[in-house]
Amino acid sequence: MKEEYDLEEERVRKFLRSRGIRRVAVQLPEGLRKYAWRIGELLEEEGVEGIFLGGSCYGACDLAEREALRAGAEALLHYGHSDMGLPSSLPVLFVEARMKVDPVEHIVEAMRGEKGERVGVVTTVQHVDFLSKVLETLVSLGFHPLVGGPGKRTRYEGQILGCDFTSALSVAREVESFLYFGTGRFHPLGVHLATGKPVLAVDPLSGKWERMDSAVDFLRRRKGVMARAAASSFFGVVVSTKPGQARFRLAETLCGKLKGAGKEVVEVVADEIKPEVLRDLGIEAAVCVACPRIPLDDALRFELPMLTPPELLLLLGEEVEYRLDSVEASDF
Repeated sequence: MKEEYDLEEERVRKFLRSRGIRRVAVQLPEGLRKYAWRIGELLEEEGVEGIFLGGSCYGACDLAEREALRAGAEALLHYGHSDMGLPSSLPVLFVEARMKVDPVEHIVEAMRGEKGERVGVVTTVQHVDFLSKVLETLVSLGFHPLVGGPGKRTRYEGQILGCDFTSALSVAREVESFLYFGTGRFHPLGVHLATGKPVLAVDPLSGKWERMDSAVDFLRRRKGVMARAAASSFFGVVVSTKPGQARFRLAETLCGKLKGAGKEVVEVVADEIKPEVLRDLGIEAAVCVACPRIPLDDALRFELPMLTPPELLLLLGEEVEYRLDSVEASDF
């Protein structure tokens, strides 16, 4: 099988050898599980017993240290995400699994019709290895690219997360538009919503690109969800126990605001936010105080209206403009 990702095998070997690890837990996101065979081979070569964890792996916020400890592991290999700085009870190696697919050819094609010189550049951790090359290419095409610094939950210049758009926000006033190279639509849409600037999204894998300069459809859908929630009387404020999503302080604050608005409210705590749990509890509307992407990416999975915390504040009249949810230290 051809590997599209850098699994950093030598770095993994050094990590295991330097600590004398003999039993290690492996946490893989869905897209990398097909490489479990190769990771298993590496561990066998090193004389290390590998335990592959079958739970979720949505981000560095979803660190499976509890599961690893229960399985008797001496360390955890977490693939696909950069270190968010969360405390852990055992040694953790973050293997970012950066992609080997060069996006430059597609970016050159996509940028031909673009106007304006000052362009902000953002990406995800899988593609940061190509950031310097992309910047050089943009300069050669006559653009003036700008890259923002990392945020509280990111490690690299230009890197964004679904819960941290600091890199884009830090240069938004200095640019006319943004270039995003990476997969998926959530991140570039998030940049557009967070900054108000048009975003050209280039997918290195498919070679396709899309210009995002209007959030009208997105906002119309979200306003529909908010309208349904406004007509509800029984709310659930849902918190995840995942280490980087357990925003209990924010949940307590929102429960108080809902009660003050005359709503009946319960706090729901779970590792995974499942539609059937909320349905069985008889909840009419929910506020997700876990991963900011759940109410947006998974809206169709939930029969009831699920809001983000900023959407609830908008609904209660405490905010006047739509904004995306972001995770802050004060939430915990």
